Amino acid sequence: MNAVATIPGPSASWSQQNALVPRSISDALELASVMSKASLIPDHLRGKPGDCLLVIMQAQRWGMDAVSVAQCTSVVHGKLCYEGKLVAAALYATGAIDGRLSYEFSGTGLARTVTVTGRPHGSKVEQSVVGKVMDWQTKNENWQKQPDDMLVYRGTRQWARRYAPEALLGVYTPDEIEDAPASAQVTVTAIPNEPEPLPAYPPESFNANLPKWGAAISAGKKTADDIIAMIETKGTLTDQQKAAIRDFAPVQAQGETA
Repeated sequence: MNAVATIPGPSASWSQQNALVPRSISDALELASVMSKASLIPDHLRGKPGDCLLVIMQAQRWGMDAVSVAQCTSVVHGKLCYEGKLVAAALYATGAIDGRLSYEFSGTGLARTVTVTGRPHGSKVEQSVVGKVMDWQTKNENWQKQPDDMLVYRGTRQWARRYAPEALLGVYTPDEIEDAPASAQVTVTAIPNEPEPLPAYPPESFNANLPKWGAAISAGKKTADDIIAMIETKGTLTDQQKAAIRDFAPVQAQGETA
C-alpha cells in the first residue's frame, strides 16, 4: 500500500521526520478509509472516513502523524476539537515558536496563576500571557483535580492564539466550545404560519340564528358584542349583519341618556 510517505528533508523537525502524510488527495482518501475501519481509532471517527479526512488534512498542515493526532480529538456540540496538549505540539511541529514555552506558577486555589512565555518565530522579543484559575476554569472537573495542567493547556492555547495564530487556524479545543457564551449559540425559532382568513358566515345560518341571538341580547344574557365575537370565531360578518345584531340591544345598552 502506498497511501503514506515519510516527509523527507534534513531541515524537517524530529516530529516531521517521523510523520506519515499523504502524497495526494487519493492517498489521503485511502488513508481516511483505512483509519475509519481501525478498531483502536476513537469512537467518534470510527466508520466515518469523511471525519478522518478532516483530521488527516489538519495533521498534514502541522506536519504531524494523522493517527497520533486522531487520538487527541473529540467532538463537542458537533464540532471536531483537539486536546490542549496538542496545541503545544503544533507550535513546535510548525516552527511557529523559537525554542520552547516556559511556565511560571504562583498563588493557590482560585488565585493560582500561570505565566506562559515564549518567543514567536522570527522575533527577538519574548511574549507572555497570564491567566488565573478563577478566570479560565470551566465545568471540567480537572480544574479541581489538576489545576496546573489545565492552566498549562489553556495558557498555551492563549499564547498561540495571540502570537502564533497561523498554527491554530480552524482549530478549537474542547473548553472553547464548552465555554461559549449562551449569546453565541444560535437559536432557531419557528415562525408560525399566518392563519388563513375565515370564510364569510353563511347567510342562511345567520338568518336562522338571528332570532335566537336577539332573544339572548334582549334578555340580558349576552351583549351584541359578545354575540358578534362568538360568531366571528366561525366566519366573518358584514357590517349589515353586525348592525342587525346590535338592533336587539336595549337603548340604554347603546349608551343613550334621557
